[in-house]
Amino acid sequence: MKKTILLASSLLFCAAVLLAEQDTPLEMQMQILARGMKQLSMQINDPAKQQENVTLIETLKQAAITSTGLEPRKTASIPQADRDKFLADYRAQIGKLSEAFTQIEDSVKTGKYDQAKSLLTRIGSIKKEGHSKFKQD
Repeated sequence: MKKTILLASSLLFCAAVLLAEQDTPLEMQMQILARGMKQLSMQINDPAKQQENVTLIETLKQAAITSTGLEPRKTASIPQADRDKFLADYRAQIGKLSEAFTQIEDSVKTGKYDQAKSLLTRIGSIKKEGHSKFKQD
């Protein structure tokens, strides 16, 4: 009997830990962005992968758009009076990201791979700025 109770308690504890560690919908979109950016940075200069890159960029733009409707975890720690501004700033930052992807996509579609690679570095600064303001420590 004691073993059964101990086993059940252990299983409940493990389930609670797993649920607590699950990614939020926003974190899942950020993972899509991170994986896509890694892939894009490795192949953006390859003219043979132009269509694949355009499709990848469209996926990245969609992840950014989806992220706009989600709230960072940090929102819960922001005083209620400041939340609207915090979320407006967050959405503006995601808008910068979407615009950068559009510019990269335009460069790739027109075969301006060096320009696209240059624009890709801008994403890093947008990410750094956004994470410093909106990512919970």
